[in-house]
Amino acid sequence: MKTRVICMLLSALFLAGALASCTGGNTGDTTPAITTDAPIVTTEPVTTEYVESLEVPEDYFLDGYEFTILCTSWMNNPPTPFNYKDTSLVLDEAIYRRNSIVEDEYGIIIATVEDYTTKGNSGVIRLQANRTAGDTLYDAGVIAVFDTSKLAYQGFLSDMQEVPYVDLEKSWWDQNATADITIFGKTFYTTGDISFLDREYTFATFFNKKIAAEQNLGDLYTIVRDGKWTVEVMSEMSKKVSADLNGDDKLDSNDKYGLIMWDDTLITMINAAGKSLATLEDDVLTLTANDAAAVEMVDKYMELCNDQSVINFQHTSGGVGWVEMYTNGQALFLIEYLKALTTFRDTDLEYGILPMPKLNEDQDRYYCGLAGYQAGMYCIPADVHDEEASGIITEALAYHSQKIVTPAYYDRTLIGRHVQDPESEETLEIIFASRIYDLGLFYKVGGLNVRLNSMMASKNNQYASVIESYRRAIDKSLKDINTFFSSVAE
Repeated sequence: MKTRVICMLLSALFLAGALASCTGGNTGDTTPAITTDAPIVTTEPVTTEYVESLEVPEDYFLDGYEFTILCTSWMNNPPTPFNYKDTSLVLDEAIYRRNSIVEDEYGIIIATVEDYTTKGNSGVIRLQANRTAGDTLYDAGVIAVFDTSKLAYQGFLSDMQEVPYVDLEKSWWDQNATADITIFGKTFYTTGDISFLDREYTFATFFNKKIAAEQNLGDLYTIVRDGKWTVEVMSEMSKKVSADLNGDDKLDSNDKYGLIMWDDTLITMINAAGKSLATLEDDVLTLTANDAAAVEMVDKYMELCNDQSVINFQHTSGGVGWVEMYTNGQALFLIEYLKALTTFRDTDLEYGILPMPKLNEDQDRYYCGLAGYQAGMYCIPADVHDEEASGIITEALAYHSQKIVTPAYYDRTLIGRHVQDPESEETLEIIFASRIYDLGLFYKVGGLNVRLNSMMASKNNQYASVIESYRRAIDKSLKDINTFFSSVAE
């Protein structure tokens, strides 16, 4: 085994785990195997060395085996961490290099089967069909989190802690994810360096520097450092910005606001209070959406969202989309996931990045949730051709991703292309170290996520009554999930 030395602090932060819509396109079905004779750009290699070693058999060789990774999403054409599309980009080159190293070392060909649709459930449909036909088509998957959760409690996924040679305690696996997702001692899906999708779809708060200066809001980064970035501070600042720009005596997408938000941000604000819709307590998934902190956050956020200084881009008129609104300088704050940063590039927008706000200053730290409809998780189907092969190749991909892909994504793409100041680099460390994985959202417990989105759309805060009205469905959902996993554990 080779011993390696850590030399990149920011990447190591990711790996310790301590602390959607994308561009349209054709819906894919299958893609050809990625071969090593494809052209690559001649840029300086992006590598990092680490202390931990890869503990798999050194002489393992599969002699041309096609290792197939199923990639699904509830979107059209999202980024995939295993298939490069434009070798002029540093990240694509890194994916190519990582794939090539693993292919050459283990005698495999990495192929992806991609099934992207806004209708969802493609991961569930494919693995169910796979089992019905008695096939073993897929060796691993990066599957939409709603699908991985459903597949987990229907018995379609392997416990990754039991897959040979997969070591979830290694730094290339996200320890926060493993801790939050493991249920009854079993981890049916997780994430880490093997995929950057979890980082792309982590929520953050963006702010317009010009508007912040005009309103004399002070140094927002210092407010974050001092632990004083709260929902009340966001509310006070947002309410200072509201203007009828075109003078038509109505506020729509042509005007100016303190905050641009959308329905799903209610759940991420609950997460920002350190709460999940449902949480594991002694290995039992338990409703926590009705905890006092969650209720208080909903009250404060809904009060802000009903102010004229806030616009919900999913329910507005005027014909201007949220990207154009924000890049035009029509809002102080925007709550979005980090993938949105790509839309700001090549514009004149001067922006900064903040974590999601706390409920209050007494909260222990910041928390940033993931977008349920967009995030994807890595898993190994229960019906694989060779579990040992899936484990060895998975661990090798994760290991080399830490060394090659994560630096290309984080330092050369996220920081190098999308971050405008060193303070935002600092807040990104906070954001990634503070991620919360909400199983109540991922498992869509009682359909509560849909109910809360509908409440946001109506602008009517009936949070307590919504939970109570659907309590029977919530309790049944929790019972079904807990019964399955407890039986598996036994």
